[in-house]
Amino acid sequence: MRKLLVCLTLLVTIYSCSQDSEKENDPIVPDGKEDPKDPDPKEEPDPELTWKTIPVPAEAGTGKKWEFQEDISDDFEYEFAGENSLSEFGSGKWTNFYHNTWTGPGPTIWRHENVTVSDGNLRVLTTREDGETKSYGGSNGTLTDKATRLGCVTSTKRVIYPVFVEARVKVANAFFASDIWMLSPDDTQEIDILETYGAQNSRNEQQWFSERFHISHHVFIREPFLDYQPKDESTWQKIDGYPYTSSDWVRIGVYWKSPTDLEYYLNGDLIKVMDNLDNVGSKDGIDPLGYTSASAPPNTSDRTGLSKEMDIIINTEVQNWNAEAGRMPTDEEIANSPEDHTLKVDWIRIFKLVDEN
Repeated sequence: MRKLLVCLTLLVTIYSCSQDSEKENDPIVPDGKEDPKDPDPKEEPDPELTWKTIPVPAEAGTGKKWEFQEDISDDFEYEFAGENSLSEFGSGKWTNFYHNTWTGPGPTIWRHENVTVSDGNLRVLTTREDGETKSYGGSNGTLTDKATRLGCVTSTKRVIYPVFVEARVKVANAFFASDIWMLSPDDTQEIDILETYGAQNSRNEQQWFSERFHISHHVFIREPFLDYQPKDESTWQKIDGYPYTSSDWVRIGVYWKSPTDLEYYLNGDLIKVMDNLDNVGSKDGIDPLGYTSASAPPNTSDRTGLSKEMDIIINTEVQNWNAEAGRMPTDEEIANSPEDHTLKVDWIRIFKLVDEN
């Protein structure tokens, strides 16, 4: 399969990538606000560019250049039929599960066999077993719903700033989140590259979410559990050319420049910058509450920001807040539209900064 640049100029952001043990907060939806202005329409793709040679949109800086990381990047040009136990694939680049034993948020159950590779794509599948349920925490206590079997992929190598991570993705047209994110091994620092809800269906007020991309990050204190993520208006944006987030393939990435500086790119265009620990004006900061304090968090006097190495994670999930609102796939939707319920990743590429000489 030829790797083409999908050139679109857009704006993007995505709702966070953790739930249950990783994320519990409902999104803040701005009321009565104008959608941000959209850039020019999409351009024609350049057939001479490949997934490796598409220019990295982030500036390398004086005396530096971007170096492709072969050992962790993947074009998924191979076959992996799926295994019913923990397995490595992609020449040892990935495992077919989360980075610990957690089985997923809400009524999600991540299954090893729901991760496959075929036709040049990583494919994260959706299935359901008759009578299988899962209990999870709701806003007013424990809830129990039909379990949705989904998939999760974790890199076997970690990344740390300064690094550029980008993927070409087809969001699932389904009532769950399609995610690409990074998470520290101790689950205290997270950067969300993609998290979006693609169901082209207005059931249970889904449409607002399906029309908008969300970019976010998290910093956590694990005990007692505290979770901070930015929730300003810029974190939810409606994008020209995407009536729904699942309408077309999207190329989305993040330049993790430093512990206090993130740049988000969509189809090669810079669409959001996070460059301050504190809230500034109408934009939320990276850690205004001091959850990354090096000593006795929360403490704003010695915040480290997003400083820890992270795993790369690709998954789908029915999250607590959506499940509680009835936003989850039906049996009929899963059975009748398996392709709509498949997250597809064409490629994922990683670049590190090195000296020019």
